[in-house]
Amino acid sequence: MVEYISLRARTRRSRALHGSIFASRVSRDSLEGRVNSSLAPIMRLATSMSTPRARARSNARAERLARRSNARAGSRVVSRANADDASPSGLDDDAHVVLFGYGAQEVPRVRELVDALRAAVVDSGVDVGSVRVVSVSPEARGKKLDDVLAGALSGAADADGGDGERAVMLHGYSAKVLMPDLKMEMNEEGFEGAVFGVFTDKSRALALGDAAKSVVDAHERYWNLRPTTEADSYDVAKDADFEYLGETDAWDVGRVTTAMAVSMDRADVLDTASVSRGEERLRSDTSHVVAVDGVVGEPLRQALIDALTEIGYDHYSEPGPPEHKWNRETRDGLEMDDGESPPPSWGLTPETLDQVMKSNAVRSFRARLAALYPEYDIRTMPSHALEPDGIPGSWGGSSICAAIGNAAVYGDMFNWHIDMDPSQLDPSAPWVERFGSYVNRERGRPLFVSAMVYLNPGPWHAAFDAETLFLDPGTGTGVFVRPQPGRVVLMDQDILHRVSTPSQIAGVPRYSFVLKLCFFPKHKEQKMTLIRDAWGEPCHFGTAAGHVGGEAIVEEEFECDPALEDCDLVALGINAEDYFYSQDEDYMDDDEEDGEM
Repeated sequence: MVEYISLRARTRRSRALHGSIFASRVSRDSLEGRVNSSLAPIMRLATSMSTPRARARSNARAERLARRSNARAGSRVVSRANADDASPSGLDDDAHVVLFGYGAQEVPRVRELVDALRAAVVDSGVDVGSVRVVSVSPEARGKKLDDVLAGALSGAADADGGDGERAVMLHGYSAKVLMPDLKMEMNEEGFEGAVFGVFTDKSRALALGDAAKSVVDAHERYWNLRPTTEADSYDVAKDADFEYLGETDAWDVGRVTTAMAVSMDRADVLDTASVSRGEERLRSDTSHVVAVDGVVGEPLRQALIDALTEIGYDHYSEPGPPEHKWNRETRDGLEMDDGESPPPSWGLTPETLDQVMKSNAVRSFRARLAALYPEYDIRTMPSHALEPDGIPGSWGGSSICAAIGNAAVYGDMFNWHIDMDPSQLDPSAPWVERFGSYVNRERGRPLFVSAMVYLNPGPWHAAFDAETLFLDPGTGTGVFVRPQPGRVVLMDQDILHRVSTPSQIAGVPRYSFVLKLCFFPKHKEQKMTLIRDAWGEPCHFGTAAGHVGGEAIVEEEFECDPALEDCDLVALGINAEDYFYSQDEDYMDDDEEDGEM
């Protein structure tokens, strides 16, 4: 079981973006600020499509597609064509790739890619007719597909402006035969995520906007991406109150106090929604940590720790958790660059975790968080939808978890890590296909939040240590939160943090329970933040307060060589050596051969 996602975790596709854990945000003079390196491919495509290097990449792409289609002509492409409803003998010009939510700057690039794919398939010996790319404008969403086929929308659908749900729908044999290569190549080219679907007889009878919505809704249902789910259902008015072992806790949000509200780790990052509009707008971004008391009272704290251990377990003297509910298989990161895994620590067994998640105590905890943030729909993180192609364990070999129980003991070792960063997800992840790749806290997009509650009974003395540490990478400084019974720490999941172990004199584990949550906005362009207006301004710390560390704080992997034209890659935070390896045709051929059986 993997507790957290490390910045070191990368799929093969995004290896060229890999950098030091302290160098996830790097300078770029041409944008007069710093941008998150994970967004570099989006920015690179948006800014350089007209350059000679971009044209050279386009030519290389066409050659790559030709080789791919030739290699697969005798297997997947041909079988896919023969299985399609339409017969190659009935080819005509009635095939379309219909775009929803794509900006005017993106449409020509999609057309170029579709033309290249079609040419590659034709060269492989498969008969494919012409394919027209149509971008549906907001005004055209009320029309039906037949209006497009009749030419009623000709010239009126090339500038959606990037608004609305992003979807790609295919109509006709010649369009469908391009899949799944079209989806894969759009990911490789750095397009923001989109849900793919095909027109059926039923969807053809719908307005275009409704047809796209039906595909997106089906994607959300299949991958469990709705803002609310049955597993996360609760009645705030009813479930916020809690009774345990004859003791009642009639809870009210008014008793919550903030022990700390901090903003830190500031950077100028790309507003990814602006890319589709060709604007390349930056936004100032800071991560937040909030420590609150009064959310979890004594009855709820006792119920939670009993669920994690057992009723009557001596949390004042037992040196470890009960082993029938815990094992030492939890790691705070994925496999590192040297092939070594982080050292394991105590974590709940899958069976115990499943029982805990279904408990009334967790339901009450969720209800209280929902009452604390009524402006959001709050649900647990859909773990499988965050993995490449939605396959559990495909990111680093271990499954992502939506909840964790921790029992840190003296002698453990923990790594600096982040819990999740939506900008680091693989383009094939179902989450990215629905919501895109974006830096956490972008307006109108789900906010990834971790909610941790300390569960040891009091008092937890200062000499016992086991604080949670939070780092501001730009200054090499940080803040910490001391455990207190029932204290809740809410953090943006992409903030760099680490568990510290209890001291030797503590003699017992430091118990905590963490929920990985997604805060869904209730309206478009909603500001996404953990900071409540009622709490006032947060304390601005480190880079968020304008402080700057020395040059040694940010590690550079190499210096660029202008003679090799890789300085622009360095400025975007891309490892030039890895990037050029990824563009090398022989290198790619070797990769494909290695994957063949």
